[in-house]
Amino acid sequence: MGIYNALFTGASGLTAFGNAVSVVGDNIANVNSLGFKSQTVNFADVFGQTVGVTKSNIANQVGNGVTIGSITRNEAQGSVQSTSTATDMAINGQGLFVLKDPNSGSTVYSRAGAFLKDSASNLVNAQGYQVQGWALDSSGNATGSLGSINLGNLAASAQATSNVTVGVNLDSTATIIPTATSFSPTNATTYNYKADSTVYDSLGGAHTMSYYFVNRGTTGGTAGGPTVWDWYATVPSGDLAGGTGTTPTIVGSSTGSTGTSPSITAGAQSLTFDSASGALTIEKSPNLTVNWANAAPGSISTNFGNATTTDAQGITGTGTNGTVQMAGAFATRSMAADGYTSGFLSSLETDSTGRITGVFTNGQRRPLYQMAMANFPNPGVMSNIGNNMMAQTNASGTPVIDKPGNAGMGTIQPNALEQSNVDLANEFTKLITIQHGYEANSKTVLTTDQMLSTLMAIKR
Repeated sequence: MGIYNALFTGASGLTAFGNAVSVVGDNIANVNSLGFKSQTVNFADVFGQTVGVTKSNIANQVGNGVTIGSITRNEAQGSVQSTSTATDMAINGQGLFVLKDPNSGSTVYSRAGAFLKDSASNLVNAQGYQVQGWALDSSGNATGSLGSINLGNLAASAQATSNVTVGVNLDSTATIIPTATSFSPTNATTYNYKADSTVYDSLGGAHTMSYYFVNRGTTGGTAGGPTVWDWYATVPSGDLAGGTGTTPTIVGSSTGSTGTSPSITAGAQSLTFDSASGALTIEKSPNLTVNWANAAPGSISTNFGNATTTDAQGITGTGTNGTVQMAGAFATRSMAADGYTSGFLSSLETDSTGRITGVFTNGQRRPLYQMAMANFPNPGVMSNIGNNMMAQTNASGTPVIDKPGNAGMGTIQPNALEQSNVDLANEFTKLITIQHGYEANSKTVLTTDQMLSTLMAIKR
């Protein structure tokens, strides 16, 4: 082993520390890269060369320098920064987002959750890699196989009104209108009160349904006896098949009737109250048949509350949770109707389980997709392919693909992004150490050069 070997030993140090400063420099350069994981260089000595064996049979070895034994990735969680973008997501805990290259079909993985919609409404990262997940049904259950998340052509279909809940206070001192007086929605003297509700047909068209209440007095005219109120429902005539104009037209409950105004069976639509407590005791409320113009006929059930004895919906109760008869001015306590018009996707919401919910312009909410996450046995040795993405390697193992929160996966923090986990103070400390190591190895080369110069001078 000659003096020249010392040159190569020093050179190995220069090479190793030069590569090390590149790793540290890469960490520092990516201090603001989303989801970036810093790397650490681990040095290892080079196998020593035996220069002799002692009488005790002990080998005398001289090292041949240093090399990079491994470069490991720090998988620690980076800090999470809140954003105002609905498609930004951060992972709390283990796991990676699953992305697919639309051109090659290859699958890659990332911790960077800055996603957006492309021109085809696919959820993608900035490089166009499509985010993977499962489609959800209306109950939020995953259906089908793993695929790209596409947020295009999403709409909430219209739903016709089938139930209206009416809660009003009918003044117990209201004027009694004799049964001989026929009700007319255009004659205010034939009814006591009116309340309106918005209902929808099968195409999502909105209509105003008006409820009229007529005080018929106590049963048999007996003082203190149960009080009976007739009720009627109307819609504008032009909203019904064959009708025109805005004149209120009564809608009834007879089965199979046609035309603009199905007939009403006498006494079929009435509410009876206990005169002492004001509670609803008997609710007669058959379904209303509404023959909408340019839409399918509707059947609407009206619930005035849970009556104490006879209830139209078959659910009895206290008689005070809906429509009541109390002293005091008429007031609408509550008025609610199901059904809605059609709508289009307005915004997105994501929860900790990775479920993406669509909020539509008609106020409806519907689960759309659930994000997929991957967990590797050894994620620290995955291959960096750039743009905050990594690829599977033999050493990383085969990934487990599951939903956030399952199988050891982390959870999703919506409206947030994971930042780099680079610790600048630590990196600068490494940089100083590497710099001194590089300088020391350069001294080895310089000293060896001086020794060789001295050797050459002997010949002169």
